[in-house]
Amino acid sequence: MTTEVSIANRALTLLGSDLIIALTDDTNRARVISANYAPIRDAELARHRWRFSIQRVSLAALSATPDSDYARQFQVPGDFLKLIEGGDLVSHADLTDYRTGSCTLWSREGDKILTNLPAPLHIRYIARITDASLFDAAFAESLSARLADECCERITQSDSKRQICMAAYKRAISEAKLANALEVASESVADGEWVMARAR
Repeated sequence: MTTEVSIANRALTLLGSDLIIALTDDTNRARVISANYAPIRDAELARHRWRFSIQRVSLAALSATPDSDYARQFQVPGDFLKLIEGGDLVSHADLTDYRTGSCTLWSREGDKILTNLPAPLHIRYIARITDASLFDAAFAESLSARLADECCERITQSDSKRQICMAAYKRAISEAKLANALEVASESVADGEWVMARAR
């Protein structure tokens, strides 16, 4: 079973360092890993669309209306890291070249989503997953490599080891894509004159 300690020890193995028993060990390597683990985990979760971290939720509108061009605002969930397209927030043809005013469907501002869409608002988002046993194996491997890369200077002071860690990270991400552990974002098709013609 994947644990925070097993991820930390995989990172330390890449660095050629001694392993730890717990993140609370009274050693420099444990302190460095412990200080960096949570922020790097969250950054890696948000950097890609890991399938295991994608959540769906229906949000109720807040009673206060936003001081903006939008009619409603919605509070993002407590485990929210990044909004992804899906649910009600699906891009349509971009007609901003042919209309006056903004055609933006929504705006993320602070911990709120602003939109004119009705409630409830159905969204997809990247969630902060803290239970390491829920991690995809490919994510655990990429997190270990990224952790090793970020902690390399403090633990080993070796540039060559850092290059090895970054190569391991890139390989882990590549293998994650092959294993379908990552959801590939759809690309928007550029609008042409036909959009304006059909919009009339």
